[in-house]
Amino acid sequence: MRKTTLAMVAVLALTVMAWAGGDPWKKPFGEWTEKDVALIQQNSPWAKTLQAQGAWRPDGVTQVSGSVGVAGSASDNSKTSAGATPDTPGGLEKNASAAAARATYNVWWWSSRAIRAASFRDAVLKGKMTQPDAEKSVAQPMDEYEILVRATNMYVFQQRGEKAFESAAYLQIKKAKTKISPSHVAFLKGPDGQSVTGAVFYFPKKSASGERTIGPDDKEVDFYLQVGDAKLITYFEPKKMVDSQGEDL
Repeated sequence: MRKTTLAMVAVLALTVMAWAGGDPWKKPFGEWTEKDVALIQQNSPWAKTLQAQGAWRPDGVTQVSGSVGVAGSASDNSKTSAGATPDTPGGLEKNASAAAARATYNVWWWSSRAIRAASFRDAVLKGKMTQPDAEKSVAQPMDEYEILVRATNMYVFQQRGEKAFESAAYLQIKKAKTKISPSHVAFLKGPDGQSVTGAVFYFPKKSASGERTIGPDDKEVDFYLQVGDAKLITYFEPKKMVDSQGEDL
């Protein structure tokens, strides 16, 4: 009997250890800690951190070997900061492109329960929201796929406006090689109601014929965004985007 009890305790301990080291998005988000929230926002199937590729550089400045950002990674384009001033021809535009090149971008699949839950849970942990309100917010149906882009410098977004970015982004379904353009773009604003803190790109879930734009067999969806003379390129893997309730796009 004692051996059986000890065996059961050992199994329970292993289960607890396995759960503790598992993916936080596979447990109820009311149990998430600050560490869980940070992990989901920074290192989960719904989150990417990267810098732009092919950004504008002043004359005489060359691309440092290995410094071009690749999908899902970050690189140092700090040398793009020199050269342009608002006084020079095209200086404002060049400054916008240089700022876009230097910025670090967070790209989140915002329509997912996991990413939205992480944001709302963070508010709960900081005393800005109650857990019941957070659960109501997460339960709201999302009619379109939403990609949220935030950067350490949103200057180029502020300068150009929402409409200009409707033709600057698309999703590409890797298997079918089809492209999905955003239906619209909406900026998130800061407390002053003016400064841009994020850009949300909305993509239809169904085609004109009524078929799913991202099918159950699609393994990779690429996200492209032109920012100034630079571009963001990253990818998401739908089959890995699964939470405790199942598919989470």
